[in-house]
Amino acid sequence: MYIILFYDIADKAQKKKDNSRVIRKTVEKYLTRVQFSVFEGELRPSELKKLKADLIKVTNKELDSIVIYESTRLNYTKRVVIGLDKNEGIFW
Repeated sequence: MYIILFYDIADKAQKKKDNSRVIRKTVEKYLTRVQFSVFEGELRPSELKKLKADLIKVTNKELDSIVIYESTRLNYTKRVVIGLDKNEGIFW
C-alpha cells in the first residue's frame, strides 16, 4: 500500500508540550521524509495499522492534525515535483 502522510502541529504558544519531534520520529520509523512534515512510502496493511496506533498515542487530538492518503497501487499516483526533488531516488 502506498502512503502519503503529512502533519500540522499546533503553535507552541497554544500548548504546553510541543510534541512535533515525537510525531516526526514516530512516522520516520515507517515512512521516508520528503519535506519537513511530509512523508511517503510503501507499507503493508499491518504496518499502517501499527503506525496509526502509534500516532494515536502521541497526538493531541484537539491541536494536532495528521492526514494520511492511502493508495492500493503506486501506479495510480503521479508524482510531480517543481524545484529540487529531495527524494528522487525512491521511484527510479
